[in-house]
Parts: sequence; C-alpha cells; structure tokens
Amino acid sequence: MAEYLRECSRRPPKTFLGHLGKEIRRLLDEGFEPDTLRPALDRLRTKGLHPSVLPSLVNEVVNSTPTGLSSASGAGPWAAVSPAYTPYLNPTAPTGTFGVAL
Repeated sequence: MAEYLRECSRRPPKTFLGHLGKEIRRLLDEGFEPDTLRPALDRLRTKGLHPSVLPSLVNEVVNSTPTGLSSASGAGPWAAVSPAYTPYLNPTAPTGTFGVAL
C-alpha cells in the first residue's frame, strides 16, 4: 500500500484506500505474492480504476499470454504475423453529401 501511495501525485480518499486495502488483503490471503500484485497496482493507479477491479488486473498479470501468441481478434498466433489491418477504401468518390446524387 505504501508503494502505491508513493506513486500517487495526491493522496486518494480514505474510502478508496480502505477498499483497496481490503482487496489487497484478500489477494494476499489467497496466496498471491506481492511481486504479482505490484504490476496490477501500477495498472490500477495509471488507469485510475476502482479498487474492486484489482482482482481482474491480477488475473490479467498472471494469465496473460506472451506478446505475439494471440491477436486482438482472437484468431490465434497465425493472425498475429499478418500485416497490419488496412481498411477497405472505396475506389470511387461519393457523388454527393450522402454518397448519392441528390
């Protein structure tokens, strides 16, 4: 908790810190190591999220796949090596305001 507070530009409200302390305690009681909680707490602080999101961030830290093994579309590792997405561009310019001649 002290590490989290050190990185904050201003001290968060007491109710926020109380809730965050409870979430940290629950995760430590479940057996998660402090080294696992640190990156999750950094994400929580930088994104400005609610303390109840901390377990999800810990899960993200613990169970995220290494970069390059999946794609955002969920298509699998073979999709990650393809070139970047290129949107479809219509070769003909629209003739009017709404794409039709009025």
